[in-house]
Amino acid sequence: MPGSPTLAGPTQALDSSLNTIYSEFRMLRDETGVCRKVSSHFQLKPHTGVSKNILHYGRLEAFDLSDGVDMVQSQTLADTNTAYTPAEVGVQMVLPKSTLRRVADPELLRRTGRMMNNAYDLKEDSDGTAQFASFTPIMGSAGTVLGIGHLLAAGAVLRIGNSTADPEPAPQPYFGVLHPNQMAIVAGRLIPLSDDSRGQADSSLAVGVIGSQVDLGGRSGKYSDEIITKGPSAVGRLFDIEFYTDANITVDASADASGAVFAKEGFIYVSEVEPVMEPDEKDASLRGMELNLWGSYVWGLYRSGAFGVEILMDCTTPTS
Repeated sequence: MPGSPTLAGPTQALDSSLNTIYSEFRMLRDETGVCRKVSSHFQLKPHTGVSKNILHYGRLEAFDLSDGVDMVQSQTLADTNTAYTPAEVGVQMVLPKSTLRRVADPELLRRTGRMMNNAYDLKEDSDGTAQFASFTPIMGSAGTVLGIGHLLAAGAVLRIGNSTADPEPAPQPYFGVLHPNQMAIVAGRLIPLSDDSRGQADSSLAVGVIGSQVDLGGRSGKYSDEIITKGPSAVGRLFDIEFYTDANITVDASADASGAVFAKEGFIYVSEVEPVMEPDEKDASLRGMELNLWGSYVWGLYRSGAFGVEILMDCTTPTS
């Protein structure tokens, strides 16, 4: 019978003879966001100053006239400027050549570039979602659970420009951007489940929530079936508003968050310089590479009191 075998492994005889091989490398994911998709884009061109200026004229008023009497209601034009001033944003990494030589990942430089792009995109989109709280009309309040009626009401506010006395209907298209936790509530309230196995509707549940009471023999429609299978991403278009989710919306310490429903014309993105990567490989004393990714942009609102509505609602993560 042979003697004791020589084993290789942790705490074994040959515990220092094993190589540690890293062969799979992954990056953490960032939310790419939707703000660029739903905003009005403007370019601040070279040699045109530091700001993009958007002027709008005041309104004129028509009057009743009397036959044979000269008009004496001459009015004066007025203009108002809204300025959007871009600022630079950047991401920097320094990679010594010794690091690139020694790490197990031969694609580290390429992956670093991708991570820098992701960081820039995250910053850009987060800056965009931060604008939602600056729309003047507010639907809801801290601690309020989002309901379908809130979204319908927000659409109505856009269609009158938040004024019954002096309507200024916001131009279409309309978009809504909510946190995924809020959109999950919307999706749930759109699912009318049919009767239970005994053929009885559950009258203990409120209408408009999952498992709500429906007429005996009722069936969910194609739209509700799609929400059941696809979840919040299937909500899509409601009340002529195209809805999107964006996890970059800030959730405060009380689990509240501000999304928005707005006209595309009311959400402004001005780009001065699109993000550009500028590597510096000629630093002999550093013996390495400096990567600089930078760009210049600004987000802003146009006619914030008429062309958008802040949706301030509870944003607790669903548990059921």
